[in-house]
Amino acid sequence: MSRAVMPRPIRAGLASFVVAAALSGLATTPVHASEFTEMAALAKSQTGNGPCAGGGYHNGLMQRNSCDGSGGAAHAWCADFVGWVWSKYNVMGQAVLTDAASSFWAYGQKYGTLHTSPTYTPSVGDAVVYEYANGWAQHVAMVTGVADGKVTITGGNESNSVRTNTTSSWRVGQAPFGSQRISGYISPKIQQATPPQVALSGATGTVSGVANLTASTTAGTYGVASVQYYVDGEPVSGKLTQAPYSFALDSSRFPDGKHIVAAEVTDTNGNTGASRAQIITSNGEATSTFHADFNGDGKADVGVLYDYGKQADGSYETGLWTYLSNGAGFNQPVKVWDNASTNFGSWNWDRSKVTTGDFNGDGKDDVGVLYNNGQQTDGTNKTALWTFTSTGTDFTNPVLKWDNVSTGSGSWNWNRSKVTTGDFNGDGKDDVGILYNNGQQTDGTNVTALWTLTSTGTDFTNPSKKWDNVSTATGSWNWDRSKMVSGDFTGDGKADVGILYDNGRQTDGTNVTALWTLASTGTDFTNPSKKWDNVSTATGSWNWDRSKVTTGDFNGDGKADVGILYDNGQTEDSRNVSALWTFTSTGSDFTNPSKKWDSGTGSWNSDTSKLTAGDFNGDGKTDIGVLYGYGVQDDGSNRTGLWKFTSTGTDFANPVMSWDSAGQTSWNWKASKLG
Repeated sequence: MSRAVMPRPIRAGLASFVVAAALSGLATTPVHASEFTEMAALAKSQTGNGPCAGGGYHNGLMQRNSCDGSGGAAHAWCADFVGWVWSKYNVMGQAVLTDAASSFWAYGQKYGTLHTSPTYTPSVGDAVVYEYANGWAQHVAMVTGVADGKVTITGGNESNSVRTNTTSSWRVGQAPFGSQRISGYISPKIQQATPPQVALSGATGTVSGVANLTASTTAGTYGVASVQYYVDGEPVSGKLTQAPYSFALDSSRFPDGKHIVAAEVTDTNGNTGASRAQIITSNGEATSTFHADFNGDGKADVGVLYDYGKQADGSYETGLWTYLSNGAGFNQPVKVWDNASTNFGSWNWDRSKVTTGDFNGDGKDDVGVLYNNGQQTDGTNKTALWTFTSTGTDFTNPVLKWDNVSTGSGSWNWNRSKVTTGDFNGDGKDDVGILYNNGQQTDGTNVTALWTLTSTGTDFTNPSKKWDNVSTATGSWNWDRSKMVSGDFTGDGKADVGILYDNGRQTDGTNVTALWTLASTGTDFTNPSKKWDNVSTATGSWNWDRSKVTTGDFNGDGKADVGILYDNGQTEDSRNVSALWTFTSTGSDFTNPSKKWDSGTGSWNSDTSKLTAGDFNGDGKTDIGVLYGYGVQDDGSNRTGLWKFTSTGTDFANPVMSWDSAGQTSWNWKASKLG
């Protein structure tokens, strides 16, 4: 097993430091509003408590539940703690706050309460942020006393508890309790009027496609003016003025995984209230195909469908980029198509699910997009399949290969479709597979089906249903709980379908996950066969929510294996912990998962990782690639990196950054869909 020290990512740096100063009380109380005094008293009253005190530092305004997993060890909870204290008082604008310490910095920037001057004297109630840079911070705590030239600071997740300490080294740039320097103070904006209240609906559990959000409000001192929705601290809607404040949240805009949705209500005098909910998006990101060799040189490449957003004329612009492998790394990305320069009309990235495959059998991989054409006036959902054909040096304009309306294939809901590709019939041309959500029957049974569109070389056949759980009497099958991959798991030359399935949590708190395969017979698929689950194999608790799945022939034996990038949460000192596991195919089964790498003393954020796989160096063994998001930098640019884990056959080498947008261009990871 290999280890590496990785560069620290941006999003979830929260955590803590071990303090060494002696506990000290407040000598005198400065003149502040009573809210600040009460705020300080509440924070200090928690001294010595762990993350689950009183059920966890959360309420309707939680960042995340600080008791989430392993007694709070699942993620660092310093931001939870300060956010919890602020939420007990009339602090404006709390929809901006997330579970990241850096979100308090963003709050200060938005509301003009950020103080970075070394001459600033903090006030009781201020958040104090440590080691902020480029959208990431190591820790946040709260000022709970200012007297006699000393400042008292109370913070959560300091040695996994709440601690209160007094220091004379409290100026910006100083390190009061060790190596972490103070980057700035952020003052909360206390509202004097009773703020309005809001209750959020429509954002619960696992979400795919469109989540229809609504909100109910209660007026405070002043009447309600509007409601605005946020995801992960950023606004996603305008200010809605009519109850029930409906908003269709397109969850496909956000990477599969956990997100915080917030509703913020504003009254006629500018006061705000907020509520939050956690969702898990599950839209079938393209992690299911490997070996995307666009130029036919025997080395896998990486493709990205990139979102340029809505243009001034109302059209949407999307571009297709490729990173060609040079064996040792990747060349600079090249834009091979966009709809604007080719006069192709409007192309909406939000409505595109991307996959890759050699659809015409010429040895060069093409790009396929399942596209959402919305609903017709009669309520029929319309979905289309387009392909971009590789010429070896470029790509043709997309060609429409299928849509359900013109072919009389009934209503087809894009939001209910997870797409993959593979040579399911073994004829040398890749086909398209779709796992489809047929919803629930009246008896509560979840219905899921597997369909394939078979390539003819120049076109695709209409979709053919190969399996569903009802007609085959295979029990209830929940599409929302399924992550799909495809690969030749048996080594017979035909691609099969694998599904990582979420069986939820047992009464003892153990998370249960299973690996199933549907084996191709060439003309059909067998019923799903369970190849592994963590309970029957005694492999501990395995959380499906924390698993990002891909596939490839990692050991070069001619059979596809399954790889998982697993999120182990955060350490107390703010490091994100991730591990790479593989399930090796034996042809008829899979071995128990084997850990091939973990981030060790470094930090690797699974939340900002998008996986792909391919034989990037042409040695016959599949490697793993990660498009990694570093977020918005202090200069306003977006930074993204492309990393490669090279397979040695029995292990993986430490990841190597093969491309970095920093200093070259602004590249938005959130606007990138891997193919």
